[in-house]
Amino acid sequence: MIKIIISTILALIFITSGLVIYYWRDVQYDPTGIDMLQFFILLPVCAALLLLSPWLIYKSVKAYQTRKAQKLEAAENEEKRQQQQSELEKNKDKPVEELTLKIYSSAVIHNFGENQEIIEGMQAFKSPELDEHLVNHYGLPILSYRIKRLDDLLPEIEEDDILHSMRVQRINALIQQQLEQHSESLYHIAAHLRKSALFYDAETAYEYRMHPGWINEQLNNEENEPEPSVQQVARLNKLNLHILLPASLIHFWPDEAQQELLEQLEQQYEIVQSQIHVEFHYVDHGNAHVVWINLLNDIHQQSEQISLVMAVQSEIDQEWLEEQLWQSEQYLPGEYAASVCLASPQLSMEDLIEIRTIKTLKHVKNIGKYLQKQSLSFADQIEQEEPFVLLLDDPLQINTAKKVQQYLGTAGIELHHGLYCHSYLGSTAEMKVLFGILLCMQMNEDVITLAYSVQHPQTYFVYEPINRLEHFEQSAA
Repeated sequence: MIKIIISTILALIFITSGLVIYYWRDVQYDPTGIDMLQFFILLPVCAALLLLSPWLIYKSVKAYQTRKAQKLEAAENEEKRQQQQSELEKNKDKPVEELTLKIYSSAVIHNFGENQEIIEGMQAFKSPELDEHLVNHYGLPILSYRIKRLDDLLPEIEEDDILHSMRVQRINALIQQQLEQHSESLYHIAAHLRKSALFYDAETAYEYRMHPGWINEQLNNEENEPEPSVQQVARLNKLNLHILLPASLIHFWPDEAQQELLEQLEQQYEIVQSQIHVEFHYVDHGNAHVVWINLLNDIHQQSEQISLVMAVQSEIDQEWLEEQLWQSEQYLPGEYAASVCLASPQLSMEDLIEIRTIKTLKHVKNIGKYLQKQSLSFADQIEQEEPFVLLLDDPLQINTAKKVQQYLGTAGIELHHGLYCHSYLGSTAEMKVLFGILLCMQMNEDVITLAYSVQHPQTYFVYEPINRLEHFEQSAA
């Protein structure tokens, strides 16, 4: 800035001096000392200040705004730090809260592939691909995390669903894809629901007995259909289907979707509608963590129900993309889906094998010490180089790595043990936390894995493997 002012003044001095000297020489004027001071020094300086005044005013205002923004940011950071400190002090003497649920099946899909393929893609630092069907304001293709295998399912859907946007259609296709991934679990759940109804619930059993072929029309052509056998099983009253969608769809998601899913499960798995509950939850980045914890609390209390939870997001839609590009020309659309079949630890399922457990831990001061008390193998796990912590925060934020080291470093967990998923999910932040929590169970089936966010420093989602030998011994007993 000083260089610009000095160079401008010097340039004007040379220009005015040359003009004045030539003028005085032509008129043969004999200047005095005051004339030389005025024309060679004061005039160029005043002209330079007058010429540079708009730029100086602009720079001054901008500097003032920058200082003000820095002060506000510093005040906000200090306030957040004090809040976190007060939260830590408040929770200092609180006992650890632990909530455990059984996991029977899980599935994840992303541009990188399915399940563990996604983890391998993130470890290989795969990048988004050029999308020929999505363009920016200049008509040029952009990068996206499109799931290409989903495109094969869309032409048939478009004919029956022309009133809905491409985004809604793709999310619906992802829901169907995830339901297909849990088809084996749903088959066993349906069988258990029927057996439970025949033994415990006379009204629901009447529905099964009264209409043995109302779901599958082919049964109407069979003669001498045997009476369903009645046997005692653990009581199971309901299948809950919870679908977590981005809050931006709250006014666009079709109202008939709930009834369509009810009828689909009814027909495909022969379950009466009274034993199915379908609910949509709309989440954003601000409440995703709370929604997930509340949902786990509800499932934990449902000792005679089983739940299938899905988190689905898609932004592969040109109309939606054009709205987002007005806010950011570098917008990166993505799509993904994740699901898990959960139940309370009190529920015992027939023919359905528990694969892992998920624990929600609150008020944990040192996760390393806590897990070493729970599992002797965790100390050996820390010595390995393989990542087992899925970090839910944005790694591009300045304080993220520092806070991760602050909160996890004391537990013996190093930075190479963590894997960030935030950067591989596109520009929107609505569903990233939920997808990361569900993706964590795909990291490694043989070790303890953690999903963690520095925004909730004393809360952890822990996935523990099941000791198959113990499981078979318990089943045999």
